[in-house]
Amino acid sequence: MDVYIILSIICYFLGSIPTSYILGRKLYNIDILNSGSYHSGLSNIYKYASRKIVLIILSTDVLLKGFVPVYIIYNFYNSYILSAIFLIFGHNWSLFLRFKGGKGLSVSIGILAALNIKIFLLLLFLFFLFWVIEKFKDSSKPWILSFLFTVFILVIDFFYLNKIFDNLSIMSVYLTIFVFLLLLFRRTLGNESYNNFNRKILLNRLMFDRDIK
Repeated sequence: MDVYIILSIICYFLGSIPTSYILGRKLYNIDILNSGSYHSGLSNIYKYASRKIVLIILSTDVLLKGFVPVYIIYNFYNSYILSAIFLIFGHNWSLFLRFKGGKGLSVSIGILAALNIKIFLLLLFLFFLFWVIEKFKDSSKPWILSFLFTVFILVIDFFYLNKIFDNLSIMSVYLTIFVFLLLLFRRTLGNESYNNFNRKILLNRLMFDRDIK
């Protein structure tokens, strides 16, 4: 239990490092919490930053905040793998931003890549498939659909077929499910208040990550 608590705290603090917010402040003098879509995720600084800075933020969030810590926990503290979910809690509700933050997508991708390369490749394949179907428009819908179908295929294969993901631990499967549920939950919160909240707004938030389609 002590190890689990320690790993969870480390993951939360690591996830809390607001990469986009810091670089937005330092390089562009922009407070992205009060600009654009009012969150500290990569998608909110994308229109302000150069491609180089975007790649730095993406690499930091996916690799350093997602992949590396989960890879270490998975290989050395596998029974405590669920503590990795606090990477997303930290990213979404950062201690350094008064519990505001991003949407958790980049960190989630890094987590799945560290858990199993097959999960990561399946996720990317489905994303590009849905993105092509959407004719390379907004990537929000393709990403959430790719996570949905990745989790669905993983659960069906792990519990019933044992053809693709048979070498995964049950806790890794649970972590993947929790990652997806946390993505959904964060999207439902949106960036605005819950005034006039209805099913249409909920659907738009889930599919398009905004209140209006």
